[in-house]
Amino acid sequence: MLNVSKIFSPCILVFALSAISIPGCSDPKQVALEDSAAENSSSSRRDKVVLLLNWYPEAEHGGFYAAKVHGLYEAQNLDVEIRAGGKTTVVPQELTLGRIQFGVANADDVVLAREQSAPLVALMAPLQIGPRCIMVREDSGISSFEELENITLQIDPSRPYVPFMKSKGLLSKDVKTVPYFGSVAQLIADKRTAQQAYSFSEPLMAEQAGIKVKTLMMSDIGYNPYASLLIANDDYIAKNEDITKRMVAASVQGWQKYLESPEETNKFILSQNQQGMTAEALSYGVANLKPLCLPEGFDSANLGAMSDERWTTLVDQLKSLKMISEKVKAEDCYNVKFLDPASVKTTK
Repeated sequence: MLNVSKIFSPCILVFALSAISIPGCSDPKQVALEDSAAENSSSSRRDKVVLLLNWYPEAEHGGFYAAKVHGLYEAQNLDVEIRAGGKTTVVPQELTLGRIQFGVANADDVVLAREQSAPLVALMAPLQIGPRCIMVREDSGISSFEELENITLQIDPSRPYVPFMKSKGLLSKDVKTVPYFGSVAQLIADKRTAQQAYSFSEPLMAEQAGIKVKTLMMSDIGYNPYASLLIANDDYIAKNEDITKRMVAASVQGWQKYLESPEETNKFILSQNQQGMTAEALSYGVANLKPLCLPEGFDSANLGAMSDERWTTLVDQLKSLKMISEKVKAEDCYNVKFLDPASVKTTK
């Protein structure tokens, strides 16, 4: 009789002689099915939440994507779906309606939402310095806000920094304001055109077209709301404190990872952005984000921190501009209890 044991390994014999059970030998197909089932079971046990971005995926969302890419949310037993935003995205409304659990927004958006009785709360602040700026061409001769004269300024008049600039006497009647549609084309065509911008984004677009620019930072004239905040609403936080704490912890770690080593995350962001994003733009973005996230005297261990002084200043500014009423309190707009206590060292 042919001794099949000398020709076939024991595991192969399982397939050849299915009636024979050999100890220590498993069906590879069965093992794969069991592994898949175990993985699905583990995933189903994670707490599922949605994080809605306030714009298309860009470097300003890098830390949240890094937490996803590097498994930091999973390590906190979270299954986080990151949804891209866009031109029609209204994060406060989606949070208020309970369609999502977390969102990304700027501090002035939180304050204005609370004026409209949307109980939004900021949980961590990746950017200590706001990226909002006015971008001008170098050959315009303009080097300060006070020199914004005889120009056309592309800007969104609904944003709070516009009346703030007017309150400082910085938008005189010889500055013609027109709507901003998200393009640098007019600035490239005309040196007497300026526009609103984020310091880590639009300047690269202009420079790629051969135009050197200057950025006049809003933070330099005292308007400095936190940006790219992780936010939720009061009701969700109260009912899900443990999930909120884990979401904050993983998001902080994600931002620390992104600022330290953004390459893998940027590849993923590039795959998620179908709006013409480039690898060069992402590299430029994260390089210019670092000093905003980690200004002098502020290290990565403190990333995410927020101060009462900053929130109080912002609320007072918007009240003085008649954009909100006395019902909005600075202490209601943010919550640092979910941050690592050792990290809550804040900048002024």
